[in-house]
Formats: sequence, structure tokens, C-alpha cells
Amino acid sequence: MSRVVVVVGGGISGLAAARVLAGALPTSVERQHGAGNPAGGPDIEVVVLESDDRFGGKILSGEFRGRPVDFGPDNFLTRNPSAAELCCQLGIGDDLVAPATSSASVVARGRLQPLPSGLILGLPPDLMALARSRIVSGRGLARAALDLLALGKPISASSLGLSPEENAANGHLSKGSVGASDPGGPEWSAGSALQRRLGREIVERLVDPLLGGINAGGTDQLSLAVVAPQVARALVGHRSVTHALRRLARATPARSAGDIAESRPFFLGVRGGIGQMVDALVADLQARAVKLRTGAAVTALRRTKDRYELETPSGTVVADGIVLAIPGYAAARLLVDSAPVAAAELGSIPHSTVALVTLAWLSGAIPTLPQGSGFLVPRCEGLIVTGCTFLSAKWPHAAAPGEVVVRASTGRYRDERSSSISDEELVERVLGELQELIGTSAPPLASLVQRWPRAFPQYLPGHLRKIERARAALGELPALGLAGPSLGGIGIPACLTSGEQAAVEVLDRLRE
Repeated sequence: MSRVVVVVGGGISGLAAARVLAGALPTSVERQHGAGNPAGGPDIEVVVLESDDRFGGKILSGEFRGRPVDFGPDNFLTRNPSAAELCCQLGIGDDLVAPATSSASVVARGRLQPLPSGLILGLPPDLMALARSRIVSGRGLARAALDLLALGKPISASSLGLSPEENAANGHLSKGSVGASDPGGPEWSAGSALQRRLGREIVERLVDPLLGGINAGGTDQLSLAVVAPQVARALVGHRSVTHALRRLARATPARSAGDIAESRPFFLGVRGGIGQMVDALVADLQARAVKLRTGAAVTALRRTKDRYELETPSGTVVADGIVLAIPGYAAARLLVDSAPVAAAELGSIPHSTVALVTLAWLSGAIPTLPQGSGFLVPRCEGLIVTGCTFLSAKWPHAAAPGEVVVRASTGRYRDERSSSISDEELVERVLGELQELIGTSAPPLASLVQRWPRAFPQYLPGHLRKIERARAALGELPALGLAGPSLGGIGIPACLTSGEQAAVEVLDRLRE
């Protein structure tokens, strides 16, 4: 008799979980699980319940002026190869395409300035390149240069949100490392930890627009261990952030031209839009006999001995195992009775709301479009726009000949200005700011506003411990796994990996 596993949530995490439950191997079996076959099979009946009328979550592709455009993420990082590998497995590997340009600028005192080369998530290992960029003042550069003197005590693992073992693993466990033996020590926010070493201006004008922009938040409320784990690990035991970054840059292996995976660009998109991944995944799941249901919001979850009952508008679904691939606040509502501790932890994760404004002009309306793929906006500039992508430059297929298409991002944690006004007002505000920044005063040919309420989980200091406590509480329940960006990591590869791992965990529990 087959057992039923229900995946709640049909975003990219949930679809990836369903695929493994239905018999597909995870994209990186050895890295995730070790030897053997962790995938499901014919003895597992898989059901996906999605509350919306479509699958894909925040991945949404469509047409704008007759051209394919993404109204959510438009590319993914290849450092985690899961997304690129999945595209190849789904038969759309030939549709992967690199951005036509990847350089970018940042707004500095009302003007666009190119970002200096060599930045590591906004952190500058080369202060001379930073000086030439004119992004920070001479005083800000002088303050950052003090970091080279390596004053003060070494940076501890616990202050960055890492376990003390990270010190030992990096060879930096030392008597002088404050908090190295204190797993319960306080965690500093990314902004606070970096500002102590580099000064306020570097963090505000370089680190915050990049790390904060990626996460629709601010570095003064983000955990470095979650948003930049590689950097956090590299800093442990060092007195100087700059020295640690230079060491990290030297230690990063050069890409091998003979290795296909390693020779990929750092970013990839999909010709026709990232939504092609969702379409291919859905088709693959249908071929694997997965039951896919949209408009099926789960309103209640009950545990009955070693099984679960899920209430939906069309009736009750009984399951032997569950993957919750939904936001933390949604998971909390379902777990409040069966796992109140986990519900409290997941429900306390805040989220930010964003809105994307896509605009098109005739090319002549912008006499000289700035070079690169777009620009970032530091919070200290006070603009409603948080960043802008020149879609027609980054993805030439996104614009008709003779047209320019851009997409402005608005909204971030604790900045609700864009969500409090109408679409028309938002477009006007964005146009006013773009007029100053890229020099266009002509009305656009077309505009489109895509709103994403509560779209970005905020990884506050202590987030990893919060997730550990939630997982520990859920360990008392039979065959229940968590997936999705609330765990930590908002990119498509991270979401795919979390879905696959959750599926493997549930299968392992069912086989016990």
C-alpha cells in the first residue's frame, strides 16, 4: 500500500520537493545525502496543494509590450549549481543565457557612480579601487583604512551568528577570540559588526545597498551568517575585515575552462523567462503522476496518531508525511496546535513587501542610458526606488528594437511607502526619481506594477538559532519537513536545495 506525502506550497521549493518525493534524484545527491538513492518512488503518492491559482510562487514571467519579461527574479546564482543542473535535467539547459552585462552602479549623493571592481558582496578588499570610484568621501576612506591596522580583538564566531566550532574549523580558535567558547553569546547585525571595523560610510553606501537590496532589508537588521555565510566564516578569528577579504579572494579557486559547471557565468537566466523552469517542473511532475492542485489553501492541519489531516476548501486530505514549503507565518498558523513552539519561532520571522515597476520608452527618450545592468540605491539617499535594472541592456530579448525597458524596485523592511500608495502614484514617484538619475522626462510608452506582499523573510540576528529551535520542536512530529526561504536564503538555488532536502528528510522518516 502506497503512502501519501503532501507538499503544502507550489512555489519552486515545493515543486522541487515533490519531484524528489516522486522518484527524481536531488540535483546534487552526494553533497546533500551521501551515497545511495534518497529519492522516493512508486510506493509514494505525492500531492501538491497550492493556495494560488498558479504554481511558481514569486517566479512569474509574462509579456510586456510583446516581449518576455520576468516580474519576479530574472536570474539565479550559479555558485550553488542546483538551479542550472535542474534546468539541464528538465530539458531546458539550452535555454540558459547569461546577462549581456553584469556591471552596475550605485547612487552616491544623487548621482550614479560605477561600483568598483573586486567587491565581495559590497565589501571592498581593494581600497585604492574604492578611492577611484568616488562613492565614499575621503573621510570615509580614511576610516576604512584604519581597519588595516588590525586593532582590537579577533572577530568571534558567535558575534557573527556562527557556532564556535567555526573558529576551530578555520584554524582561528584562540585565547583572544571573544565569545569563542560561548555558544550563547550575542550576535551582532551585519551592519553593526562591519561598521565597527570599516566605519559607517562604507557600510551605508556599499554594503547596505547590495546585501540589503538583495534581501529587501537593511544590514543593521540582517544576520551576516545567513545573508553572506562565506564572508562570515572568512572573518572569524581576524582583526581586520580587509585582510580577511583579501585572504578569501586569494583562496577562491580559479574557474577551470575545462569544467562545464565551473565555467558557467556567475548569473544565468532562462530565455523566455525564469517561469520556463516552473512550466518544465510542472510538466515533469505531471509525467511522474504527481497530483497538482491549485486553489487548494490548507486551512487547518491536525495530527491523528502517525498521520495528518489537512483541511482544504474541497475536503480533507490524509497524509503520512508533509513538506511545508510556505512562508513562516503561514506555517505557524498550521502548526499552532500540533507544534506550538515551532509555530512561535516561525511566526516571529518578519517579512518585507516590495513592488516592481516595469517601464518602456522609445530609445530616444533616454539620450544616454548609463552603462551596465542597472544601479542600487543606498537607504541614506532617501529615495523610494531601491534599485533599477536596465532590462533591455541586461536581457536584449526583453525589449523590441528601438525601445528601452527598465524595472525599478521599491519597498524594503520598515519602508512601507510604496505599499501605502496606488499603482498610479507609485509610477509617478518612480518616474520622478528616474528623471533625476537617468535623464528621462518623456512619459513612458507603457508601465506595469507587480506587487509582492510579505515576499522577503528578514533574517534578523539570531535567525539560525530560531530555525534550529523550530526544527528541534518539529522533530517530535512524524515525517514533517520544512522548506523555503524562511529557513535562510532567498535565491532560487537555495530554495530548490531546501525543497530537495526537506523531501529527503521526510522519506528518511517514513523509512524508519
